[in-house]
Amino acid sequence: MCGRFSLTTPLEEIIKQFLIDDYIEEITPRYNIAPSQKVLSLISHNGSRKAGETRWGLVPSWADINKWKPLINGRSETLLEKPSFRSLVHKKRMVIVSDGFYEWKQEDEGKVPVRFQLRSEKPFVFAGLWDRTSDGQVTSTILTTKANNLIHPVHNRMPIMLKDDKEIEKWLNTDKYSFEEASVILRSFPEDEMKSYKVSKLVNSPKNDMEECINPA
Repeated sequence: MCGRFSLTTPLEEIIKQFLIDDYIEEITPRYNIAPSQKVLSLISHNGSRKAGETRWGLVPSWADINKWKPLINGRSETLLEKPSFRSLVHKKRMVIVSDGFYEWKQEDEGKVPVRFQLRSEKPFVFAGLWDRTSDGQVTSTILTTKANNLIHPVHNRMPIMLKDDKEIEKWLNTDKYSFEEASVILRSFPEDEMKSYKVSKLVNSPKNDMEECINPA
């Protein structure tokens, strides 16, 4: 799964790397993003890529917002089987921008947080879905798949990560690519293009959102 991540990359770099046409004015560096918080998201609309904020934790448009438990992750293997996702895969595909995410490894002394990044330390995006609640909020979920060999010793699932622009375009451009065509990107990211390191247990609390969260333990 994916339950916590970071985005510390300057907005100018994000705009350039992901070819964003329409974007928000600024973003604040985030070291410990948690569910229910706002996340920087991209959609494609009429051929243009637009960046804005969504609330992490999907609430379908038909759900009772007072009773529904937001879905922070969606299993990519069963998207077409789940009422919460199967209608979204055709027209409400999106990505969420990140430059690292956390998982917790069980060791003798307890659970130890581990940060995963690209070896290049450049930002990437998570494949996701979005919907609009009955009261107008735009919510989102991050899709997951089986873990690669780097992540598997820590967790058996991983978020679907994209950095290649062809893959991003295929997922975002719902006018040009059907879900069947786009679904080829729903796979594990190559472990040889990633790295990991242990970080401070400060990450354990979403109240902590400072640079110390991403420093090696």
